[in-house]
Amino acid sequence: MRSEFCVVLGGTMISKGREDISKWASRIDTVISRTDSCCVRRVVVVESTPSTMDAAVAIGECGLLVVASEQTNGRGQRGRVWQDVSRRTLPCTFVVNATGIDSAMLSAIVGCAVHETIQSLVPSSSTVMIKWPNDIVVREHAGTYERDRKIAGVLIEQRGGCAHIGIGINCAQGEADWGSDIKESAISLSQIGAQIARLDLVCTLVEHLSHWLVAQDRAAIRSYYQAHDAMIHTRRSFQYDNRRFDGVVECLDPLECIAVQTQTGTHRLPIAQTQHLRADA
Repeated sequence: MRSEFCVVLGGTMISKGREDISKWASRIDTVISRTDSCCVRRVVVVESTPSTMDAAVAIGECGLLVVASEQTNGRGQRGRVWQDVSRRTLPCTFVVNATGIDSAMLSAIVGCAVHETIQSLVPSSSTVMIKWPNDIVVREHAGTYERDRKIAGVLIEQRGGCAHIGIGINCAQGEADWGSDIKESAISLSQIGAQIARLDLVCTLVEHLSHWLVAQDRAAIRSYYQAHDAMIHTRRSFQYDNRRFDGVVECLDPLECIAVQTQTGTHRLPIAQTQHLRADA
């Protein structure tokens, strides 16, 4: 393994009072060595970078994991920016060999792995769910009212035979840390009572992602995903074949299709060609 800690990236130095991440690479290497068929061969830990995704692309090799203490311009879906507040998120990018794995399968694998990682570390009273195609959310209940708040997001880009999997997990933010535009829709591990060190979090993520990538068990993926599906029985909007479908999700198979009950009947939309139309899109 060729793993490293980069003190300087883009002119940023470690300053007094910041979390010491100089031992992160060696700790992650230990996890890699004890994980069967680990998806990571080399770790690069950086103090600060505009985007772990872009940093991984620049290095350009499968089996790479880039982890940052700070990400200043993280990329999300459809040109959105992933907000990183005072080094309180875990931004990382895995570069994995995706040969023979179709996009729907890979997306579902990553969703299961990130959900399982968070689920294993939070209080049992928290309802953590997978919101297709790329979010992990916490469902909050208040009487008859419920809302989903995003705790993690995923961005996957295919480049040749490698898939770049960018993952951001909200760790230590409080209510006061969120901007007014996302205050009601974002949440952190700390806010649901999980005080998890970012190093422990990424180590757990390495283990779970490796497990799901090795297994590629379609039945297990469907079962796990559907047990934690945030969309089932909710009203959503989708676009497929230049048509919009507004209705209630009857079934979501992350490997095949979404069944949506609309005013004109039930429509089965193929996963690979369907887009979820978010309220803020």
